[in-house]
Amino acid sequence: MKEIASRKLWAECPTRGGFEVTLQLGTPYRASAVDWACPVAVLGLHKSLADQHGVDSWQAVIRAQSLVQSILQDFVDDGGRLFETHGGQSVDMSSLFHPGSQPAAPPDA
Repeated sequence: MKEIASRKLWAECPTRGGFEVTLQLGTPYRASAVDWACPVAVLGLHKSLADQHGVDSWQAVIRAQSLVQSILQDFVDDGGRLFETHGGQSVDMSSLFHPGSQPAAPPDA
């Protein structure tokens, strides 16, 4: 896969202990006359994932990113924990996929 984006995280879970997880998005490509596909990987949690398809390259990338988010959320929901690095800060799933988002500030009293 020719990567266009990647990120390494540290994962911990009761059954496996600690291990590295690598998130990867590949270069989108035209899969047919009517659709595009984007390679995706979540190494450490899945050995291989199907390329994600969309009507154009934009949609294929968004679907690949959504798959990564779903896999990580399932891992956390099942008791796993994600960190920026081994021994580092906990990963905030919201800011991982929506970096500009912040909780709304309370109104002035």
